[in-house]
Amino acid sequence: MKRLMWVCCSIVVAGCSDANLDQLDTTLAEIRRAPGGQAPDIISPLPEPRPLDYRYAEVRSPFLAPESVHSQDAALLLPEASEFAPDQQRATEPLEQFQLQSLRLVGTLGMGGQRVALIASPDGKVTSVRVGNYLGSNHGRITLISSQEITLVERVFSQQQGWQERQAALAIDE
Repeated sequence: MKRLMWVCCSIVVAGCSDANLDQLDTTLAEIRRAPGGQAPDIISPLPEPRPLDYRYAEVRSPFLAPESVHSQDAALLLPEASEFAPDQQRATEPLEQFQLQSLRLVGTLGMGGQRVALIASPDGKVTSVRVGNYLGSNHGRITLISSQEITLVERVFSQQQGWQERQAALAIDE
């Protein structure tokens, strides 16, 4: 085993003895004698930027589908005789300031033959509602309260069809 180790060491030492360092020294000397570099490139200054006028600020956003655009101005363009147009004279109820998706149905109660639903709003308040009350930002009117969910009819505006009614529901989280 010792003999094998001596053989390996002698091969390694023999390989290092003929390093040809003279050629390396010559190459490095040539590199050192060469000119230090080229003249720096002169970069011309950039022109002053011109601000562009954006002329489409009043136009519908191209990132929104036409059906999802809710605009009070667009509602005024339709005749007030539209059967689905919401009553603009009606006093808004407290839960109409929130999106329907942000409201939670936390329970229902039966009182005197009528059902009352308890709605938790994002601000932490719990409000009781009955059939006929409004909630959500799309003029949603409650049509039915069952033990597990509230059914309501929302009135939404689309550019192509004007005011439309759509069904929505709010179920108890389990």
